[in-house]
Amino acid sequence: MISYEEAGRVLDDAVDTLPEEIFRELNGGVNLLRRSCTDEHGLLVMGTYNVNQMGRYIEIYYGSFKQKYRDASPEKCERELVHTLKHELTHHIESLALDRSLEKWDEQHIAELLSGLYDETMVMDSVLFADRNGCGLAEMACSMFLTASRENGIDDIPAACASISPGPLNIKAARAASRYGVTISSGGCPAEISRELCSQYDVVLCMTDSLAAELAARWPDLDERFMCLGETDFEEPKFDSQLSWNRLADNMAADINQLVDELTGEDDEYD
Repeated sequence: MISYEEAGRVLDDAVDTLPEEIFRELNGGVNLLRRSCTDEHGLLVMGTYNVNQMGRYIEIYYGSFKQKYRDASPEKCERELVHTLKHELTHHIESLALDRSLEKWDEQHIAELLSGLYDETMVMDSVLFADRNGCGLAEMACSMFLTASRENGIDDIPAACASISPGPLNIKAARAASRYGVTISSGGCPAEISRELCSQYDVVLCMTDSLAAELAARWPDLDERFMCLGETDFEEPKFDSQLSWNRLADNMAADINQLVDELTGEDDEYD
């Protein structure tokens, strides 16, 4: 685990790279605390977004990171710190917009942890990420997964992406992914989904439940392979703005990290 001082520098650098408007009305700023934090259920908390008489502010708990990532590489620690910062900033942006989407996702995630849904380590030897039109959703998920897998020492899991109707990459998707140190190229289209391609992978993680159901109906002998990546669908934003794509990437990164934690048996915390 990196030192408290190094963690502070990582967060300062991340704040400096983000647009100033993201921090509008965040009068209490971003605060790195030395202590750890757990919720009323004993789950480890990495960060919180707070709105009270003191104003609006973010707290990130270095002690929680030290406890969870004691033996992790500096790169892994830095990535998780920045991920938590962006997660809490998304709460801030949604709070200003009177939107509870991420808050509801957090509540669902906690409920699943408490239900024991992630008690057993997931087994998966290969994975195909699938979307409908190749705009960048499956490519983003695949690249995030490969990056997170390498950082967690499970880089031997082959992963690829495919689309029902491959099309050009949306440049806003590439920009949103780059905020997580992930590069997706606009030089080509993902592969077209086929029965032969799906049969080569243990799991096909679809961006939406409807796509998973469609593929399962199309190839019923492979139906157990098709499932949705997250608890909520990942779809091309209705408003094709960079902010919308950034929020989508933040939520996707959370689900990818959750997936990798399941594979390593370490899903015992939330942001």
